[in-house]
Amino acid sequence: MKKMRTVLFVALLCLLCAGSLKAQWNYTRKIPFPVKDSSIVQPFLCTVDDNGRLYVVSSRSTNLKAHDAIYMLKNPTDTVMTKMIDYTEKGDTINVKMLVGITHIKNDILVSAKINNLVSPGGQSCSYYYPEGDTAKGMHYGYNPYLSGWGTYVLGVAATKDSIVFAGTDYTKGIRAFNFSRQSKLSAYAAYMAPDDQNAEPGGLSTAGFDVIRDCAIIPNGNYFDANTPFYTSRNSKAIGDLNGGIAVWNGGTQYNNATLTTNHQNYKALRVVDLDNYLSFNSSIPYGITCDNNGILWVAGIDSTRRWVKGFQVEVGIVSANATQTDELPSSGSKVQPDPNGAPMTGPADVAFTPDNKTGYVIDSWQRCVFQFTYGPSDVKTGNALPSDFKLEQNYPNPFNPSTRINYSLPQAMNVKLSVTNSLGQEVATLVNGFVTAGKHTVEFNAGNLSNGIYFYTLRTERSAVTNKMVLLK
Repeated sequence: MKKMRTVLFVALLCLLCAGSLKAQWNYTRKIPFPVKDSSIVQPFLCTVDDNGRLYVVSSRSTNLKAHDAIYMLKNPTDTVMTKMIDYTEKGDTINVKMLVGITHIKNDILVSAKINNLVSPGGQSCSYYYPEGDTAKGMHYGYNPYLSGWGTYVLGVAATKDSIVFAGTDYTKGIRAFNFSRQSKLSAYAAYMAPDDQNAEPGGLSTAGFDVIRDCAIIPNGNYFDANTPFYTSRNSKAIGDLNGGIAVWNGGTQYNNATLTTNHQNYKALRVVDLDNYLSFNSSIPYGITCDNNGILWVAGIDSTRRWVKGFQVEVGIVSANATQTDELPSSGSKVQPDPNGAPMTGPADVAFTPDNKTGYVIDSWQRCVFQFTYGPSDVKTGNALPSDFKLEQNYPNPFNPSTRINYSLPQAMNVKLSVTNSLGQEVATLVNGFVTAGKHTVEFNAGNLSNGIYFYTLRTERSAVTNKMVLLK
């Protein structure tokens, strides 16, 4: 009986400890590229295969002194990235002018490239396919040698689970579909599936190639025989004062008709994705890498004068537009909007990718030339600076909430405090407490009935310190 009471006590203690923790994304470590490559690597886009292995493209697209190369994280515990192939140094320099896209088909790796002007003055494209990431078994497809559809500037690529590859194109600023399945009725293997999709990205035609579709994203387990299953493209703008770029969601078509084995991708149409805080209005020529996790959340890497973040969005598709609500964020100490002191010191997040189990995330940083790793799991509820154990700001409950939630805090002694709520831009939207408060535990009700969906932060400040937690409003 005594032994049983001991077991029950330990179990209860574990439950109480677990109750003080919450699952969230936590910054784990920084993974560098080889030291000898520090002057030639320029992280551009990335992908994670079905085995959870990370692959990163280095590209001359944003740095002409860089090498076009592919790097990989061979093992999850490796402390440095490994070079897989360097086109500039030992690879196919005749064809590869610059790498512009990367995706995976199961555990195979596909990269897209612009062809060297000496081979194709008109600006054609090609691809390289590496089964199981093995460069010794690599296959070359595209304009040279000739294969239909690898025309003017095929850019970012993403593959469905059925081995159909969607790609952004400079031609019409639309998308093309390429057949990497074994369905020969659709097209030749690795060729594009006619006809072209003439439905342009919402930003219209490009301006001398400066505003292009940089990346594509599919839902990993998405059913792309269903016209309601979307995929996404990311496009930068012409200039800061001419914001024609952003995220587009494409639906209304399917990858192909599974019954008749005829194409149907030409029926895809695009809508601009908008969010209330304008995070998804892009204004420079840097990649703005995107990906979707297995839950269908769209993740976007923000990088320009004000963006140093990687955020997750839930997208609701309407008739004339699509609305995005932020649901999550990878912690960034370099964020210009809401820095997290425990986050990754991101300065130039260019792309993001997740393992199939959604428990590990990777962000490639273009400016620091490294990879930041994140893990999803329990963490102390406090996200701000360390505070005395008897000074507490607890996680709000419920969270997410609609429209009201309770916030508990405790003070070791009577003092002047301020409890306020800010939005993701750092703007104060509510002051819940502002004055002298007695020692002990206190509860405040927060009603957000007049606020929009999104992530908010509540901060408890005293004369000596402050602590901040985040909460999610989902109406």
